[in-house]
Parts: sequence; structure tokens; C-alpha cells
Amino acid sequence: MLRNTCVRCRISLRHTDELLAWMRRGRRHRSQSSAFPGLEPFDADKHSRRPRSDIDDIEPFPRKERKPGPRGALKQTRHPAATPQKPLPSPLATSSRKVHSPFDHHHKIPVLSEEEVVPFFEERAIAWATDPVVLDRLQDYGIPDLDGRKLLNAFESEVRSGELSKPTNYTSYGLQRFAQPHDRTSVDVIYTTIFFSWASRPANQKHLQNQLKISPDTLYTIERLMETTDRWFPADEFPEARMMHRKIIMHVGPTNSGKTHHALRALAAARTGVYAGPLRLLAHEIWERLNTGQIVPLGVEESAPTEGGGPRKGNPAYARPCNMITGEEQKMVGINVPLLSSTVEMLSFVHGFDVAVIDEIQMISDPDRGAGWTNAVLGIRANEVHLCGEETAVPVVQELLKHTGDEVIVRRYERLTPLVVEEESLNGDLTKVRKGDCIVTFSRSNIFGLKRVVEEKTGMRCAVVYGRLPPEVRSEQAALFNDPDSGYDVIIGSDAIGMGLNLRIKRVIFEATAKHEGTGKMTRLSVSSVKQIAGRAGRYGQQQSQTDLGGFVTTIHPEDLQYLRDCIAQPYQPLPYARVGLDKQLLGELSSCLPPHTPMSTLLEAPMFIGRLPAHARYADKHHLSAACTFIDYNWHDMSNEDRVLLLFAPVPWRDFETTNVIKRLLLKHKTSMSVNLAHAIKSTNFMETLQLMEGAMQAQAHGAPSKVSLSTTSKSLVQLESFHKVIVFYVWMSFRNPVVYADYDNVMELKERLEVVLNWCLLNLSKALDFSQKVTSPLIKSSKLKVEHKTKHQLRKENLLQRLDQASLLPSASLASSIATSS
Repeated sequence: MLRNTCVRCRISLRHTDELLAWMRRGRRHRSQSSAFPGLEPFDADKHSRRPRSDIDDIEPFPRKERKPGPRGALKQTRHPAATPQKPLPSPLATSSRKVHSPFDHHHKIPVLSEEEVVPFFEERAIAWATDPVVLDRLQDYGIPDLDGRKLLNAFESEVRSGELSKPTNYTSYGLQRFAQPHDRTSVDVIYTTIFFSWASRPANQKHLQNQLKISPDTLYTIERLMETTDRWFPADEFPEARMMHRKIIMHVGPTNSGKTHHALRALAAARTGVYAGPLRLLAHEIWERLNTGQIVPLGVEESAPTEGGGPRKGNPAYARPCNMITGEEQKMVGINVPLLSSTVEMLSFVHGFDVAVIDEIQMISDPDRGAGWTNAVLGIRANEVHLCGEETAVPVVQELLKHTGDEVIVRRYERLTPLVVEEESLNGDLTKVRKGDCIVTFSRSNIFGLKRVVEEKTGMRCAVVYGRLPPEVRSEQAALFNDPDSGYDVIIGSDAIGMGLNLRIKRVIFEATAKHEGTGKMTRLSVSSVKQIAGRAGRYGQQQSQTDLGGFVTTIHPEDLQYLRDCIAQPYQPLPYARVGLDKQLLGELSSCLPPHTPMSTLLEAPMFIGRLPAHARYADKHHLSAACTFIDYNWHDMSNEDRVLLLFAPVPWRDFETTNVIKRLLLKHKTSMSVNLAHAIKSTNFMETLQLMEGAMQAQAHGAPSKVSLSTTSKSLVQLESFHKVIVFYVWMSFRNPVVYADYDNVMELKERLEVVLNWCLLNLSKALDFSQKVTSPLIKSSKLKVEHKTKHQLRKENLLQRLDQASLLPSASLASSIATSS
């Protein structure tokens, strides 16, 4: 009904369309004898279906008899009601069913030009349609074996005859997607979505039923699946934003070009506003800078960066009250505060703002988290939206906003300081490491190995930053490196250094230009990643000397230097598409369309394989959720659909065996008693014993006594405490969404603060060059810069519970990217 209308017309007719859809669904449910015994089967000739004005005028396939295809004789049909349920896989499996492409084992991932799309599509149709995986998938979605075979044979014939690749069908079926970059499943996904679009067209369905004798129930199932998963206009999913005429300002340029700085000044001058970034660390930094007046509002003259590079104190005249909301933490400085800092996935699309700043916009194409940025671009209700990031994101953002009525302005920036690739690498000689260097490597063991060698060879202390560290500890390690009087002159870290930390780095040194992926294979760093990490060198206004503001970059090993040079010299390539995610509403509606007891992995993959998306959009990757799906199917299957979907979003490190075992105990307690006590769940671990041991060593050192804890014990304890912290993060995350079941918020937060102090102390004491007779005070041990009113525990519990109950109803619809965002 609403396919070819303009955006505002579609929004105005939205409620009418929903009513008609409800009436159609009612007719379908009443017509299915398997669901409602005794009722007359649905007669397709007596009832109308949902009009599809954008495709009804396309000529259906010719009504001709098809010659016997290569599939051979068709088997006896199996009615869905009589089809035995497939046995669930072993609980030890990582997912309920392996999802792979028919092209995995027989063909390389194709790289196609626009001219090669049609021949590829037509020639490879038989390989796709005859693959057993495709037929199994259709059965998983409720399509009987015999009907599935008939449909695949007919589809293959139509593709090979050229009917689906005619100019009138090329765009409506989205064939241009074949010319985009592919992964191991994307070609399979494109074929499957084209198949469902073809099979759901009313003109085609009449022929399928009359000539090929496809069961009406099968056609209703296909149509219903398509209606539920169709997202041809993703912008329409945010009707409140579509009622506005927003001004979108894109600040694009390389790292260290001042693009985010200009956007933050507009936020500091706004009456109401919100900042959204990729990391809790960034959200915390902006929260602190706004509250302490470190951001000069737009319209006020800025002073030049100060000599000496010391920490900025801020100007109280520029201070703006700002709250912070991330997945597992909330910092409230007051009620009805005009500014908010958050992670992207925690943005609210209910409240309106004058100004919104969305940072690192190039992550809109990130396979895991990109959906959060797509939702932010389409859904944020702000009069003025500032998007900060790389030039690569401009085309895809313009495509997303093409039909929304929003004004898009692009402002381009150049790097403020030069970035120079050095003539030589270090040639493996770590004695060449200098003060102000940042060494980048890609494993925790490499980080601590380099730390030990550099400290032994140079006598300089090394701060460390890597993904398993809590954001608070990462921030404190960065503060030690930035402080010229701390004695920490070098920083070593993973690619987490690429964003989220303001570091006074003079030179970036790559230990390697490739890293291990989840598959165990070594993969070269992308051009974008190399540019972003290298760009941290020579940050404007961060260096101590204002006469030498340049940055340098090199490698440890000479064989990596040429690849580094090539990446720095290479221009940015436009992002091919934005990522879209799933929400609990879509998954809830889809679960009612699929067969009973459908595994969670099938529920997650179905929208990707069935629903239409515009050519510039692609679903986020869900392979990392396989372990979560297995746990849900075997241990969480009898919980409500909302609880099952919520667990998919939770920050559970499924690859961390010890941490996951504790979290599983918390979840089983949630299921059986609806009350979760953290202390009971960790009794079988040595988490508390390790924490108390390190606290005792820390107190002894503070009183001048020699530490009885060896460096080896400290290193092992650090791993234990990192796992403990992840358990606590999970508990806090769940408490914000279910404060009644996870009610021990106050005690857990106290434990979290103790852990972060000890973690930072452990890192300090891992420096071999550290003189243990010298008292070192971690910034974490000092009091917070922002004063908070102290209240009794009873008052805090009461206020926290009421606040979290109120905020739980305002949390934005979760996207599958949240599980990663909140663990960063």
C-alpha cells in the first residue's frame, strides 16, 4: 500500500496500513486448518492480498511448461503439521545449525563489476538452487519439502531464462548487490532474498498455485515472512524523526584534523544536546569535559593550546551540567540536565534535542556494531545532527538520508599536523624506543612481553592498554603516559588505542601489520585501521613543544614498513553499505511466523535471508552470537521471548570459559528463583580471595612494607581479576534492565570500584623498572574530580531502584550490536 509514496505520506498512512495488515493476518490465521481445526481452508480466489504497487506492474514470468530440470524426481510432500521436528544438536555444539554458503567449498568469493552481475546471477542459479543447504533452510522456515523443490526448480528456470534480470526487475530485485564486496554468506543471502521476493509477488503466486500446485499454506507462509521482514524503507522505522526537517552536518577528515572538536563546541553551546560515541571511555571523557568546562562553546573565542602539555583544568564559566548513560554505568549530576553523553547503542529516540553529535561515523559499516550508527543517523530526534568521522562514510550516509527530507552538509578537514613515515624501521632493536613512543601489537601476551623487554632495555616504564582492561583502568594508564612527571614514558597497546583515548604520542610503532582473527588465520589490517592508529601520532595541542607538532610512524620489523607506507599513501575507499540490526519487536513478530520450537540461530538468520533491504544496507554479522544461541536453546528456551532476546544483547564474553560459567550460574538463578545474588554465584571461584590478596599487598606497600606478592602472582591475579570485572559488568548491565531480579546494585558497584583500583595497582607493579620503595599513587585511588552528594546506603538503594525502574522503560530498543558496545 505504501511502497511508492513519499516519506511523509507513508508516515501519515502508517496507522491505516497497520490496521489493514492486522486484518490480513487475522484472515490468514483463521484460514489455516492446522492452527484452527474445523475451520474452512483459505480460498485464494476469494480473498485479496496485500497490494505491492512497486512490483505489481512488473510482468510475471511466462506461463509455459518447464522441461524436467536437473533436480530429478520429486519426493513425497510432507505437510508441515506432520513433519517430525528435527532433533536439536548436542549441547556441546556452538550453534544449533551450521550456516554456510553453497559457494563456500566450491567457489572463491567473487569480485564482480556491474557488467558481470547478470551473467554471474544467471549462470550460478543452478548451483544455488540445487544445494541441499538451501532446501534445508526453506524447511526450517516452514516450507514443506515438495513445495520447496518445486519453487526452487521454477525459480532456477526463471533466472536462467533472463526474466529476473530484465531492466525492469534489476533494481526491484536488488541485483546490483552482487557488485558489492562479499563475504562467505553474502551471495547466498542475495539469492535467497531474491527468491522470496519472487515467490511472494501476487502475480507470481497465482501461477505457482494454479500451474505448479504449490500449497496455499506455503504461499501464505512466504507472504507472511516477507511482510514481517521487509525493510525496503528503513528510515520509516523512525516516524518521529521523519516528521522533522533535520540539518545533518558531516565533519569528515583524517585523525587529528579537529573535526570532532568543532562538533563538540556546537554541543557545548546548545540548549539541549547529546553526544554518542563508540566506547564507554569516550562517553566518560566527554561527560567529564562538559561538566568541568573543558570545551569552549561555539561563538566564544578559543585560546591557543598551553605550553607544557599539562592536563587542562577547564573554565568554570564554560561548564555545562551533563549526565552519562552507557550499557553498564550511569552518572547523574542532576535531574532534567540539558546535556547527555552516551554510547551509540544507548541513544534514546524518544527524547528530542537541539544538537546531537555522533562520533566515529565510519563505524556505520562495521560488521558487528554498525547497526547502532545506522539507527542513530536515521532515528535521532535533533534539529542539528553532527556526524564526525572519515570521508569514507559520506556516500552511504547520503544514500540513507536521500528520501528523508533532511538537509545534508559536508565539511571536510585536513590534518592539523604532518604525519611522516620514517625512512627505516627499528630493525627489531627495541633499544631504539624513545620517550613518547606508542607500540601497537595485537595480543595480550605480546603487550606484556614487549613491556618487559622495553623496560629492561631502555629503563623507561611502559603503560599498557588492551581490550580486556576496564575502561576506567585504560583511562588511568593513559593518564600515566600523558603525565610528564609520572615516569611512564612509553605506552604499549592493542588497536584499542585507535580511538577513545587522548594520548600525547610522538611516534606510533607497529609491532605487526596483521593480526589473528577468530578463525585463527592471520589477516592484514585494513587501510582504514592503519590510518586511524597511525594518525594518533602528533596529536594537535597534546605535545609538550608547540614548535614541533609533527607525528611519526614506523614498524619494528622491516618487512612491515612497505605495507605501512602503502596504507598511509592510499586514498580512502567509500564504504559500500551501512549495517542494520534486529530488535526485539521484529524478532517477536517473526517467531510467530516460523514453526514452533525454531532454534534461536534460525530466528536470527531468517530476516537476513528473507527480507528486502535497500542496496546500500546489509545486516550486521551475527556469527559471534552462536554460543549465546546455544545457551538460550538449551537453558533459556522456556523464558519469555523478551528475556531470550535481551540475553543476546548482554555483554557476555562467551569465549572466556571461567567468566561464562559464573554468568551461566547467575542466569540459571534468574530462571529458577527470579532473584540473583552475586556472592552466591562466585562462591565456587577464587575471585574474592584473589581480590583480598591483592588488596592486602596494596595496603602493605602503602605503609612502606615490602610486598610479599611476586610479579608472577600479580600477573596471574590480573587475569583472574579481569574475568571477575566482566562478571560484575554483566550484573550491572542486567540490573539496569531488570532491577527487581538483579537488586544488589549498590554492593556490586562498590565491589566494581574496589576491583578497578586493584587492577590499576597490579599494572603499576608489573613494571620491572618500578622502584617499590617509591610510593606511587594511582589516579584511580584519588577522589573524583566531580563532587557527588553523599547519602546513606538506604537512601541510595531506594533512589537507585526507583531511578532504574523508571529508566528501564525508557531504554532504547536494543540492537544486536549492543552486546559488543557495552563490553568495550
